[in-house]
Amino acid sequence: MKISSLPMKLYLFNFFLLFSITISAQKYYTKTGITEFDGSKAAFEPIKAKNTSSISAIDVSNGNIAALIKIKDFEFRLGLMQEHFNENYLESYKYPKSTFEGNIELSTRSIFDGKTEIFDYGLVDENFMDIIIKGQLTIKGVTKDIIATGKIKKIENDLNLISSFSIKLSDFNVRIPKVVFMKIDEVVKINLNYNYGLQN
Repeated sequence: MKISSLPMKLYLFNFFLLFSITISAQKYYTKTGITEFDGSKAAFEPIKAKNTSSISAIDVSNGNIAALIKIKDFEFRLGLMQEHFNENYLESYKYPKSTFEGNIELSTRSIFDGKTEIFDYGLVDENFMDIIIKGQLTIKGVTKDIIATGKIKKIENDLNLISSFSIKLSDFNVRIPKVVFMKIDEVVKINLNYNYGLQN
């Protein structure tokens, strides 16, 4: 089933319009962020995919972060896996995108003890700094609160952010058929590696 490009263009327009309202001093942006997920189970073939066109923006004046990921841009090792992923599991013809809106905080101790500080761009340098990302992730029209650990650093005039977290597929109404349930983990690991450039 072919999807018109108009809905996605509207999503992108609304995404940047919403985010630009809060931008004050400096915005960092990427449209080539790497998002990977791993739903593999031991003793079975790897169930992994990579998306190299994830869109994201950071407002360094307050730590606000937003991201938009096109589901169909995830690439699998096998074409059949990709077909099932889009048509049966994520239903990308109906839910073409996943979004995240949240905030970056500086991690002072542990993700579990609540010891965080307001994001201060002035403290970010060429060495990775521990951060905590809090916000809302939407997949298949279902929105859930997410807390993830990560790291951020400067690379000359750019920013590099990496993060890992896990989601439970059933929390987002992703149903795995019984015939393949033993091969795919119910808890999927998400890895992010985003390089942001400064937007004037």
